[in-house]
Amino acid sequence: SYMTCYLLEQRLSIPIHEIPLHVKAGTLWDYRLRPPAMMYGWNYYEVIDNAYPGIFKPWQFQQVPNKYWDGEEGQRRAIEAVKYVIEEELKIPLKEIPFRVNMHFFKQHSLGGVFTLFGQSPFQVVDAVYPGAFKPWQFANVPMHCWKNKTYIQEAMEDFLFKQLHFSSYKEAFLKVRSQYFNDFRLTGLFQMAFDSQMNNVKEWIKMQEMKVDK
Repeated sequence: SYMTCYLLEQRLSIPIHEIPLHVKAGTLWDYRLRPPAMMYGWNYYEVIDNAYPGIFKPWQFQQVPNKYWDGEEGQRRAIEAVKYVIEEELKIPLKEIPFRVNMHFFKQHSLGGVFTLFGQSPFQVVDAVYPGAFKPWQFANVPMHCWKNKTYIQEAMEDFLFKQLHFSSYKEAFLKVRSQYFNDFRLTGLFQMAFDSQMNNVKEWIKMQEMKVDK
């Protein structure tokens, strides 16, 4: 471990907190640390972890150990990693997660492997970490097929009209809803895809719901 610390801090002058950004397997092997690592059966992350116990997580490195995200164990690690970044590093309040966990989140926190593992869908990742806590349409990057799904449209509209805009009935919503509100509540995709950006279509949908309620 002394050799590793000496190499990274003295020879290569890498500040400790920047080690995950600059160190890959090749960095260590180029400076003859492979034979001692092989003696213990360690990969490059384990060499670093031996020198700096518990300071870094494997996924914080640009190059995660081989097969790190594979299989059930890999999925468990992926969930753990995302949860750690959300709760410990960034301390994101639960209700802000759908807006802040997006493509850039995974890039910024070296979690590209996790993003790929879940089909590059922020919703799929978050749903694995917090099962059932969110709906796909609550995310900043809403999957386009969402707005072709009647159930999702219904759920999103009910949430929008009654929880966010606080209308007391469909009747009130019919009279007061404005196209601007869809922008204000980040639901432009819903307005465009489900209603062709036409307020007449929105009002027609509300009228239909009102008739169902009245039956």
